[in-house]
Amino acid sequence: MTKSILIYEELEKCINLFNIFAEDSVFLSESLLILPSKKISANQQKLINSSLNNVFRPESIENIRILNPKLDRKIRQKSMRNWLMPFGFIAGIAFSNMTNLSTFGFLGLNNIGESLMGGVLGMGAGYLGSIVSAASINLNRNKELRSILNLNKEGKWLVLLENQIGSELPWTLIKQSDPKDIIFLEG
Repeated sequence: MTKSILIYEELEKCINLFNIFAEDSVFLSESLLILPSKKISANQQKLINSSLNNVFRPESIENIRILNPKLDRKIRQKSMRNWLMPFGFIAGIAFSNMTNLSTFGFLGLNNIGESLMGGVLGMGAGYLGSIVSAASINLNRNKELRSILNLNKEGKWLVLLENQIGSELPWTLIKQSDPKDIIFLEG
């Protein structure tokens, strides 16, 4: 699947592109209108609201996972946490039962209490592991994204398009809409 970002100076060109997609029944896996970081005018907001349809949705750049490394790391950490914490709990109980250590004997815990405390500590280790492992994945997209973020800060309108599996993006329609630039992103 190809993800592309189209850069436009004017909002009207973006809206026209989306309207052409709607007329020609172009189906995309994802089509987002990325709002500029600068404040948009009331006329532009009215134009966005009047042309909302099922072809695109407006979104700020902070809410797009592929363009926001912090959001991507947070989502990855949450996904890993859902896997590592239960396995850490089970591993903690198994380790406590295998070793028969009375680490928390000073608390007056019996064997079941020791096992549960080992499970809780294993669950904590799974949580810490999810944080460390999510932060350790470096996709080196910062250089690639810096130019896109700068364009967004300058007030340019960005359109994120992703084709469906087995189909191409409608390049003739895209080139007719006269984008300032096209940036291809790797998945």
